[in-house]
Amino acid sequence: MGRTSLLVGNDIWEVLPEIVKSAKHTDAAIAYFGKDGAKLFPLKRGDCLVVDMSLTTVKAGSTSPYEIEKLVKRGVKVFTRPNLHAKIVVADKRVVVGSANVSKNSRDILDEAAILTDDPITVKRAKEFLARIRIEPVLPEYLSKCKSAYKPPRTTGKHLSTGKRIRRVKHAKLWLVNLVDYLSIPESEIKAFEKSEDKALALLGDAQKTVLETFHWPCKPKMADELETGDWIIEYVRHKDKSISVHPPARLIFIDHYARNPQGRERYLFHLESPKRGEIMD
Repeated sequence: MGRTSLLVGNDIWEVLPEIVKSAKHTDAAIAYFGKDGAKLFPLKRGDCLVVDMSLTTVKAGSTSPYEIEKLVKRGVKVFTRPNLHAKIVVADKRVVVGSANVSKNSRDILDEAAILTDDPITVKRAKEFLARIRIEPVLPEYLSKCKSAYKPPRTTGKHLSTGKRIRRVKHAKLWLVNLVDYLSIPESEIKAFEKSEDKALALLGDAQKTVLETFHWPCKPKMADELETGDWIIEYVRHKDKSISVHPPARLIFIDHYARNPQGRERYLFHLESPKRGEIMD
């Protein structure tokens, strides 16, 4: 089972473009591809995109043939599929599945959510699905026909009834983290570990209802740069006897680190505020 996280709002448009840029190859199905889409979604030569570029969708302004043309000139293989509504991106060994189309409204206004995972089975099934729907390529003659039929959308980014501009609220993310419980803190690090725990205990919101939980890494994991205070974490713990337990959601209150040897290698500590009444599932 791989690592999974929930992306909401701005998180999607901070993470998704970077994933696509850094990937060796990206396959995607995005129902609607709007204005500035080629810039928002930086596909590269050899990448594949399936999009709803039916004449009905183009006339409604939901998919811009001018943005698709930019991708084609860039060397992206683009396919059209009427009635497509999926939003799936497979970038190397990671997959994003969510609600967001590629558009400025999706980035700036709409409340969107997506799951990011590197679970091998999910990645495999997503790739198989995308391969099945890559049937009808966007050819030059059809692209010209769509450009003639295209009508830009009239969206303004304002609430239809009040006329006021909509502002999206930033939400906490939910993470599922794989851990092992038989890796203990070495005796030489106990003082540093306890000092870090004391700092975290002072940050507990309600000591009557919550307790401190801490998990650690022997080096800096990638998620240390992605996690934010207030994010929620579900610990998926593998035990020495090969049994598994799942902890209730806990809120991240503090990330700390200290040098664990003279060479400067650091241990990272993730301090969580967990409900006292939460039950661990085995």
